[in-house]
Amino acid sequence: MDGNLNVVIVDDNKELAEIIRQYLSKRGFDVKIAESAKDAMSILEKSKRVDVILLDLMLKDANGLDLLKSIRAHSKQVVIIIITGIKDLNTVIEAMKSGADDYLVKPFRLGELEEKINEILYKKAMEEPQQTLTADRAMEVVDTLDYNSGILKFSFKDLNEMHKFLEMLKSRDDVEINDVKIGEEYEVFMTIKR
Repeated sequence: MDGNLNVVIVDDNKELAEIIRQYLSKRGFDVKIAESAKDAMSILEKSKRVDVILLDLMLKDANGLDLLKSIRAHSKQVVIIIITGIKDLNTVIEAMKSGADDYLVKPFRLGELEEKINEILYKKAMEEPQQTLTADRAMEVVDTLDYNSGILKFSFKDLNEMHKFLEMLKSRDDVEINDVKIGEEYEVFMTIKR
């Protein structure tokens, strides 16, 4: 992954989208705003990489659930978080069944949104087949997280990748290695101190 995380906000409420954009931009995210389903799909198709989509279900030009299904069909990897004023549990369940990773009901705290993004990105990274976890990929996860409320675990199949990851961690002041477990897998337990 090169550079910052790429986020697309899909919301026809320009003021809210701009507030979210400013907040996330100050925290190192690259953020684009799409005010319609058409704009969202255009950004998704033209972008080299989109990591996170914040999707409002109430758009003027499309049903948000239909757009969610189109986005998920286009990309299985992108994190999709529903941001909605709809408090109907059936709608939330339908969104989750259609491929949303999580949801927030408006109004929400901006810090809560950032925490949700970081939490889902960490979970997705850890769900990847573990034989593919490399030291570089693990460091990308560490660099994207602002997660200082617990111990993180990284599991490697390759001993050399784990050693490389440990060396990368040792050169940093903002992380702490808590433990290393050697067995069928090689596990590194660490905390982020920022």
